[in-house]
Amino acid sequence: MGALLAEPLLRNTLVAGLGGVHRPVQWCLPLSELDGPDPGPPHAGIVVHAHAVRLRGPGGAETVRAVADRGAVAMLVQIEPGEPATAFPEARRAADDLALPLALLPPTADYQAVSRLVATKVLAQATHVLQYSDRVHRSLGEILARGAGIPPLAYGMARMSEAPVVVVDLEGSVLAYEATSAVPKPESALVTAVLAAHVDRAAAGVTVLDPVEDGGRSWTPIVAPVTFGGEVSGLAAVLDPGGDAHDRAQRRIVAAEGATLIGSEMLRIRSMTEAEERTRGDFVVGLVHGRFEDGQQLLARARHHGFHLDGRYVVCVAATAPSDVEDERSRRRATAVVRAVEKLESPAGHPTLATHVGGNLVVVRPVGGATPDVLGEQELVRAFAGQLRKVVGERTGAPVRVAFGRAGTGARGVAVSYREARTALALGRRVDVPPIAGYDELRIFVALSELADSENGRSFAIEVLEPLRRADGHARNLESVVLAYIAESGNLNAAARRLGLHRNTTLYKLDRVSRVLGMDIRSADAQFMVWLAHHIDNLVQVNDGLDAELAPPP
Repeated sequence: MGALLAEPLLRNTLVAGLGGVHRPVQWCLPLSELDGPDPGPPHAGIVVHAHAVRLRGPGGAETVRAVADRGAVAMLVQIEPGEPATAFPEARRAADDLALPLALLPPTADYQAVSRLVATKVLAQATHVLQYSDRVHRSLGEILARGAGIPPLAYGMARMSEAPVVVVDLEGSVLAYEATSAVPKPESALVTAVLAAHVDRAAAGVTVLDPVEDGGRSWTPIVAPVTFGGEVSGLAAVLDPGGDAHDRAQRRIVAAEGATLIGSEMLRIRSMTEAEERTRGDFVVGLVHGRFEDGQQLLARARHHGFHLDGRYVVCVAATAPSDVEDERSRRRATAVVRAVEKLESPAGHPTLATHVGGNLVVVRPVGGATPDVLGEQELVRAFAGQLRKVVGERTGAPVRVAFGRAGTGARGVAVSYREARTALALGRRVDVPPIAGYDELRIFVALSELADSENGRSFAIEVLEPLRRADGHARNLESVVLAYIAESGNLNAAARRLGLHRNTTLYKLDRVSRVLGMDIRSADAQFMVWLAHHIDNLVQVNDGLDAELAPPP
């Protein structure tokens, strides 16, 4: 409105409502269009042209209020020849109260002349915006065509807007933060926090957020959503350091055009990244399942993924509580976890490979060269397992259990280590072990592994446990009673407390166990026999489940 009043036809005509000259103008209508019992919806951005007769007397103030209620941004009144400049005091006071610019035009400024002026100005501005948008789009399009990535696009936006530019994804991670040397930029953490809070509220079009204060300066984020496939995938923000309305308008255009092209670049990068991640994930699955029958195929794919066939590797498996909701956001979070784990520094200088297998995060971690250092490897693996548990827990917000096998050499060593890690993970759900456990640390089960694979071992477990289970149906109540009794070192009272039973009830059940077994359960031999059978049975069930899952396809 201020620019319109600077035109020769309207110059020096403003008499009231100075506080509203910053409002944008879109078109011009005569006051008669707003009259009538049903004037329609409010006319935002409209300048109203009227004749002086509508402002004379006390009714002039009501006319001004009615115009303001209809959403008009200004009122231009064509006065009669000889009309005094001090006319319409009531209308002026109302215009000042409402911050509605009120201009008294000369008799020659009729509606036709004013509407032509407004149309010319609005169309000229629209043409200027289109021209500037086209120039910004062409400049950024040249950068996009080179496939240089998101940071060069952000730098191009910063150069054209003369303001810092930051791009974040839906997780709030900074993809680019660029500024020219002539323009300082605020602390990235301040800006990232503001944008991360806005991600879930991002809507179509450009949004101006509240200013960010840093170092005594104020920066106003002008934010545009980065979209592709109809979904918001991030935000592009131009940090306006201040200036006139024209500078801010140009920065809005840079934000809008830049976000569009960044969306195209993100789609290209995502397509390439997802294809590479799928290929790497397939390679990891092939490694841990031992499914590379062709040595040349293994050699070629190992070279592509940086896997050394003579290197030492260990497999870690991280498991979290299963989610009730499997949506796009949870899938993005799972992908982000894999990327974060693969970025963890490797002491051997070889890449860490990770993927999701059957709901678990499987990580193939290098631990050293071809010469094994068992003690050193164990320290490295345990430290890495702690890092892995922390990273997965922070990203998922769920409790995490990590199990790992023993280090092995090459592809064969990875397959063996994976089976050991899965065994440790499955056993960890059956027996009381810490949330980070290695196969070597479950020494009892390691010692029993050959026995559990033998026919004698399986028969022994069945002969001991089946009578207890048959005696109490499928609840295995007697088995749990005797295991609690053994866990408490034969202390009857402690076993009763562990089970939540009365002492006499516990004693009665233990007597039943002795009768079923034909041995006094208070004897060390009987207790060892049940304990051994129970551990063999656990290992048998775990091994059978893994055999069914890990068996190579026919």
